[in-house]
Amino acid sequence: MSRFFELLDRGVEWLVAAFLAAILLVALIQVGNRFVINSSLSWSEEAQIFGHIWIVFLGIPIALRRGSHLYIETFCDMLPTRARFVFDLCIELLWGAFGVSMAVLGWKVAEVAHMQESPGLEIPMSWPYGAMVVGGAYLTLVATRRLVSMIWGLK
Repeated sequence: MSRFFELLDRGVEWLVAAFLAAILLVALIQVGNRFVINSSLSWSEEAQIFGHIWIVFLGIPIALRRGSHLYIETFCDMLPTRARFVFDLCIELLWGAFGVSMAVLGWKVAEVAHMQESPGLEIPMSWPYGAMVVGGAYLTLVATRRLVSMIWGLK
């Protein structure tokens, strides 16, 4: 099971890297077109914005998994061991609740937005909103894994 999670984590990180590379490539093509051919692309800015959306919503759980989110340890260090465990448990539960709410509400928004097309790329608007669903589901998975490892480590 841990091998599956390792592959999933690396896959998501590679997906974020691919989105970043695609954004860079589209930006270079746009600059080249604008200054060499003197014609700008109608879809490039929208593609970059959608790529950024996917990077942000997939980056949240990646940062949580790596422990890179802001965390005030000064206050936590003053707590007794048991109280700190309860505090950390509450934080993980809040992350999980945030992931679930992000996925559920993102799904509802994506359902409505599916009927609308983006003006530049002419794709359903559910695609960029799908980042919220996928990112929320992955965030829930990461928070659940951290929660289980916290509780497992207690025993």
